[in-house]
Amino acid sequence: MTEYWFARRFPLRSMRSGLAPVHWKGWLVALGFVLALGLAGAVFWWFVSSGQMMKGVLSFAGLAGVAVLGFIRVAHKRGDHINCVADYHKGQLRA
Repeated sequence: MTEYWFARRFPLRSMRSGLAPVHWKGWLVALGFVLALGLAGAVFWWFVSSGQMMKGVLSFAGLAGVAVLGFIRVAHKRGDHINCVADYHKGQLRA
């Protein structure tokens, strides 16, 4: 049986397909994403404060892009694309 870390935010008949964490590992992935964006911002600030604006912009774009792609990949791979978060909150399903 697959362990799901994320689930659909809205029911299947809804056209929206966003995912939200339903397991502690999903919350950990989301926290890692936020920390990666913070690190990208810090690297950007460090380059800008030393007068290298272009390196700061490129490093931020690169680090943030890697963080976004990694988060989307994990959420898609470990996501329940059939059931929604409400099903997990009601206790009908376990993460």
